[in-house]
Amino acid sequence: MERVPTGIEGFDELIENGLPKEGVILVAGSPGAGKTTLAAQFLYEGATKHAEKGIYVCFAETKESLIRNLLRFGWDFGELERKGRLYILDLSTTKEPGIQSNLNLILDKINDIGAKRLVIDSFTAFSMALSESSDIRFLIHLLYRFLQRIGCTTIMISDTPWGSQRIGSGVEEFIADGIILLQTRFDEDGNLRRTLSIIKMRTTNHSKKTHEYDITEKGIQILKRNPKDKT
Repeated sequence: MERVPTGIEGFDELIENGLPKEGVILVAGSPGAGKTTLAAQFLYEGATKHAEKGIYVCFAETKESLIRNLLRFGWDFGELERKGRLYILDLSTTKEPGIQSNLNLILDKINDIGAKRLVIDSFTAFSMALSESSDIRFLIHLLYRFLQRIGCTTIMISDTPWGSQRIGSGVEEFIADGIILLQTRFDEDGNLRRTLSIIKMRTTNHSKKTHEYDITEKGIQILKRNPKDKT
């Protein structure tokens, strides 16, 4: 199995040195967990170190907001876009009638620039226009078949409410090739703690433990574990 490095310090060693090539990886987590940061870091790594062009599809925020927020890490997505190394597709105002046309837009842009990495942020926002659970299930299967055909390694973000034990809508977690769960909590001293768990990763002997991580000025960093910590 070919691997795609993420650029996240301390993470690739937990998944046999990278994500499965052309896999669909679901990154789920609550607000503030760093889902967008993880996904953007994955694209930045490809564009700057591996000559792999990427596309960031925005359903949850505008292109301008994304570019502005990522500058805090020193990631100038605007400049990378001008150089043709990645593309930001702003679909934050999508409505139900545009679902198929939006998929066509994504495919066209992948073919235009020869993208090898793709981020969809987020499936939750993409599916909000659909009110029936059967429609959401249909969209999930349609999207997954689409992602299997395009030849990209894909990160698809899923938003989970605070305190929820549910990862997605009940379908996408079963068809995804991998699931990375980001969780936040406050410890007894009132400090915010963040943890990452790899729920599954097909064709990969991945870590079965929970790992703490931090969001630094350089992006997400997996913290070294205490040898006495068995969780």
